[in-house]
Amino acid sequence: MRRREPWYLFCGDAHFARQQLLRELTETSDHSTRASLLQLLGQLGAWDALEEQLQRQPALLLHADGRAALLRLRQHQQHPNPWLALLPESQQEPFMAFCQTLLQGDGAIEVRLSGGLGDQLEALALMSAVHGQGPLRGRLKLAIPASSQRALEPLLALAQPANLLPSHVFGERPADLGPPWLGLLPMRALLAANTLERPPCSAVGPLAPPLPSRQLVVCWRSKVDQRERFWAHLRSLPWGEIQQLYRWLLPWAAERQWQVVDITQYRPEEQQALARLPKATQLTLAQPALVSLADTAQLVAEAALVVSVDTALMHLAHGLAVPRWLLLHRHPDARWRQRLQQDGCSDREGLRVLQQTIQGQWQGPLRQLQAHLAQLEA
Repeated sequence: MRRREPWYLFCGDAHFARQQLLRELTETSDHSTRASLLQLLGQLGAWDALEEQLQRQPALLLHADGRAALLRLRQHQQHPNPWLALLPESQQEPFMAFCQTLLQGDGAIEVRLSGGLGDQLEALALMSAVHGQGPLRGRLKLAIPASSQRALEPLLALAQPANLLPSHVFGERPADLGPPWLGLLPMRALLAANTLERPPCSAVGPLAPPLPSRQLVVCWRSKVDQRERFWAHLRSLPWGEIQQLYRWLLPWAAERQWQVVDITQYRPEEQQALARLPKATQLTLAQPALVSLADTAQLVAEAALVVSVDTALMHLAHGLAVPRWLLLHRHPDARWRQRLQQDGCSDREGLRVLQQTIQGQWQGPLRQLQAHLAQLEA
């Protein structure tokens, strides 16, 4: 969508981007475009402006991006059930009655995964955590979208979570022959309304007994979805920051005899520039050999540590119970904040978060990263 390009190019100036977004909102009458612009306001952390716009034009919530903006707003405000807030008030009571009917039964409930691969991996960990609880014990069955089949199925074949019923791909059987199903967001609404939510657990578990390792798996860029270019840009390290970091990281790895395995996707000229860095033999570029998440999972399973921006790699490392350090941008998805605030969250021992204090400035988190790596045993 071309209208997103200015925010991708000028996002370093949050005030400028916010003013441009608000100007665009006043100049366009197209509902779909306005909903997309609202999504960007949420990504900038402009929660007051976002809520004001949604109150002025509630009809925008009928569009997918507008609903996503409302979800982020409600999560930011720590709404007790932000997923239920996506439904119009007239639909909330019938939906909850349907959920109660599901909970009172004893048959299988299909949960259809959605979102990016990171969202789906997190959902896998969440469903595995709640599957053994109360009225949902032994009843959850995952349905994988066809677009994710190539990535997810090999991973599940390597280590099918014992807590979940066997998964399947959308469209493999007639809809009337299967169990009742819920999308991921309605399922989250059901869990929150019935106090069934649990911190995501390591759903897959180690693929093999852990071995002594000096392998550091990293990813410095989020995958660029054409509908979410700005969001990917906010989460990713600029190329100049990556180069500067490697000028410190590769000598560190050589001194301590570590190998850095980078799964980031680079352009050919960027790969050539990395190959010319001092101590470049300590760096392995894993792309494009990684075909599925099973390939990435094997790298992660052999790693001593994973360091990444907010991508599916962090959720995969969590699922495999590998220590992980997260480089987090200034206005992240509210789920990260919620998980870090949970008492007794299982992530606390394995997750370290290094977050921006100023949007677009990665120098602080990268200095923290270098300090923590320097403290690792040689």
